[in-house]
Amino acid sequence: MICYMPRIQVIEKLGLKSEEVSASEKEAMENVGPENPVPRRKKIQHIDIHLHALFAAVEHGHLEKARTILETNTVNLNQVNSDGFSLLDVAYLGRNEALVRLLIAFGAQEGNKYCDGDGMGSHLRDLMSEAEVKLDELRGSLEQDEAAASALCTSASTSTSKSSATTAAATAAAAAVAEATKNYSLWERRLRGLRKMISGFDQTRVPDPPSVVEAEVTQSTSVTVRFKEPDHQDTPVTTKFKVEWSKDSNFRNLTGSLDVLDAKQAAVNVENLTHGDRYFFRVACGNLKGFSPFKNSMPASVIPSSWRDISQKEERLGTDKIELLEDLFNEIRIYRPDIEDFKDPSVSDSQAGQRKKKTTIKQLFTATSKFQKHLRRGVFLSSLFYHEDKVLVTNEEFLPVIEVDETYPGALNHDFHWFLKVSCTWEDIKWMKNDMEKSLNSSSVHFRVKLLTAAMQMQAALGVQDLGQLYHRILKDTDGTTIICTINYCRNPKNISVLNSKWLPLGKIMKRTCMIDPAGANVSELLMFSIQEQITYHQVSSMKLQRGLYLGYLKMRSSVDLLYVIVPTKTPNVPPHCKIRANPHVTAEEWDWLVNGQGDASNGTEQQKLFADQIAAAAERLFTYMQVLPEHINQHRFYDIEVVEMSADVSLLMVIPPIEVACAPPGQKDFPFPRNDMIALPVPVFETAYLQAYQKLFISRYSRLSCIFELNTALAQHSHREAFSNSEVAIAKERLTRLEALQSNLSDCWKSVRWLMDMLNFARDRNSPTPTVMKQLLATHPRNPSATTESPLPRQLLEPPVPGPSGVRTRGSWPGPGIAKLLGTATAELSRSEQQLSYASCSTTSIVNPPTVIPTRPPPPIPIINPIMVPSCSTSRLPPSKSEDTLAHHASCSRLATPPLLHNTPGGSMLNVSGSLRSLSSDESVSAVRSKSEGEEDGVTMPTPSPGILQDP
Repeated sequence: MICYMPRIQVIEKLGLKSEEVSASEKEAMENVGPENPVPRRKKIQHIDIHLHALFAAVEHGHLEKARTILETNTVNLNQVNSDGFSLLDVAYLGRNEALVRLLIAFGAQEGNKYCDGDGMGSHLRDLMSEAEVKLDELRGSLEQDEAAASALCTSASTSTSKSSATTAAATAAAAAVAEATKNYSLWERRLRGLRKMISGFDQTRVPDPPSVVEAEVTQSTSVTVRFKEPDHQDTPVTTKFKVEWSKDSNFRNLTGSLDVLDAKQAAVNVENLTHGDRYFFRVACGNLKGFSPFKNSMPASVIPSSWRDISQKEERLGTDKIELLEDLFNEIRIYRPDIEDFKDPSVSDSQAGQRKKKTTIKQLFTATSKFQKHLRRGVFLSSLFYHEDKVLVTNEEFLPVIEVDETYPGALNHDFHWFLKVSCTWEDIKWMKNDMEKSLNSSSVHFRVKLLTAAMQMQAALGVQDLGQLYHRILKDTDGTTIICTINYCRNPKNISVLNSKWLPLGKIMKRTCMIDPAGANVSELLMFSIQEQITYHQVSSMKLQRGLYLGYLKMRSSVDLLYVIVPTKTPNVPPHCKIRANPHVTAEEWDWLVNGQGDASNGTEQQKLFADQIAAAAERLFTYMQVLPEHINQHRFYDIEVVEMSADVSLLMVIPPIEVACAPPGQKDFPFPRNDMIALPVPVFETAYLQAYQKLFISRYSRLSCIFELNTALAQHSHREAFSNSEVAIAKERLTRLEALQSNLSDCWKSVRWLMDMLNFARDRNSPTPTVMKQLLATHPRNPSATTESPLPRQLLEPPVPGPSGVRTRGSWPGPGIAKLLGTATAELSRSEQQLSYASCSTTSIVNPPTVIPTRPPPPIPIINPIMVPSCSTSRLPPSKSEDTLAHHASCSRLATPPLLHNTPGGSMLNVSGSLRSLSSDESVSAVRSKSEGEEDGVTMPTPSPGILQDP
């Protein structure tokens, strides 16, 4: 790194004199001997050469040099120099706006040594006065040295006898003059720099007030204040902010204040406020000169509170629930000390869940015989592992499938829902199987033992413990052959045993299954055909919504033995929804208006009016998305019992349709889905998917405890029946009573968490009050008639979920099927194999009655990429390679019919990208939804998506 500071300054900073050796060092070197070893030089003082180089670059206005130093070195940007100035102070006083913004972008702050502009100006003038005095002294000293040197030179030249002493004196005088001239030049340059800084300080003015100041309650005792620097181009750069709050509207008595020195910080969280008191906030922009006039927040005042102050509802999923589960587990360990302690679900997923077991030669012969390809009538268990664009298959290129039972159980749905809990605790299936074998008193237990046996065989055959999550539906053909599917993402393919399996590209599987007709296919063909759907469901069901408050819509359907919830295919762990705002917290003031004020915002407070506008805008978009007719809107109800807090970052307000249409009765063949990009999930499946995404710690511990209590209670009942003597009966009865009490506590805990069941009861209860909130609320926010008449509306009104933490995407990594069309927003370069995979996926666009379509979004560590603009499969062109020639020929014969849940789209038709929708927030209108996204151009087209991708009708 080049040092931009003059070399003389570095030498002086180090305390050295040019490159000469001091006289004391010379004398010490001359006296070196046995008794006097070579002396060590004094340790040179440490100097951050990069920091001094950066100071020099900023002082001289070298923007690119400063950028280079900042990008290539780690420098403490907030360190001050000997004059008390930081880098940002020097750049600002030099009136170099580009440098100021560059330093702010890298985190530079003011020196903050002087509390106001007057102090800074006074300090600058003191430094200038000091420099002027020093310069006068040096000027006088320099004149004297020059006169003395001139006299010595004249004397030496006129003297007839030129002695060495006279010559040495003349030389020393000349050196002194040179040193004095150098010091004089440095101080002269310093004076010019100080005058420039004073001039810049005098010409600087305070910035304008902030352009935006918003205050919102984020917790019951904290408020977040957001602000933005002035948007005028001619205003000085803002380097700091000042936030003040008070209980008085005139701010006579300040409750507190905070200086935000980081100009990049756009918000500040004010904590430890008094619950229930009204606070006023204001913000000012500042720089070295001082602060601008204050600007009051919008709304002008807020009250730190919570909606629970009105409803008196307890928190459903708090730390007390986790503590209760831990207490129950400690209680059960008294009877079962052999059970292992709880494990962190994140650790079990990433490490223990897919830890490779030691493979032996025995596994080569025993495991292969368990996998089946030609499935007879009965129940089977399949396991789908995928990694990037590859799927784990057997040597016969079929998914690993193991037979469970030859007979079909009568209550398969109940066993499937029980197996949902088992899928949260795969490490316990061995002892669970052993305990269940001790009490084989029913056909249900007999089938469950076989199901656990098949799972253990699958674990042994593949060499992994975590088989993943269950697919949301059971595959079944017309002959009654049934398959229960598990899905999991393999982070490291080496963890899977390859003695009897291999990794097969997904594109190759899709080529083989694109001609399958699901209507008349057997279960083996259905299983291979559903691979893409299973992967898609596994990806999207684990994603979370972005932080915020959402307005959801409850829609149900029922069958003989199950109740289903209608959910979007791209977010199956939450109901259909639209985003209201980014803040998930609802205050008591807002909730009181919603519940008790009947939605009348005319006489409400400023905060209530703002909340009314946000709710009304979100409701309009939601009803348009759900295609609710205008005459039916006023019959809808708000779920005014509680705010559904799915997590600390996501909350839901729910809209419930009229009782007559809230739930479709059993036997209704043509059930009217609100949209064709929705599916129906059984309530237990939906609750498991929701909890695994938002409350994984709770569902993992509850599922394990539920299985433990269920088995131990059954064993206790069996022991009680077998007890003979009075003492045995008493002991068995005491144990059974205690276990039943613990299981009752666990059931109560589970019921308190199930907000969906309370909502379903509210939706179907004809005696529940019907508020008129919707009618009065939407009256203050007129609807756009064209928004409802235009049909169909594009689908991406739903807020996309937040991807989990993922690694940096490398060339050749696969984002998962259907990712490009659904969620891509930025251009990405794909490898040749990825392009062929995307092109091959087009060949499965129009298949006769495929299973329910689920769009996709990848889980960690699969990153999200953008759509690949490739031609439609039916477009005639010259394939550039043999592989693409095969795919093009295969795609041309693959369109047989249209899926039952999708609108008819002509084969080979091109979809206009400009018709797609982006996600909506609370401040976007429906008209903005239908506009083109940034960067899109007319005429840009996309191929018809594959069954795993949402299609625009």
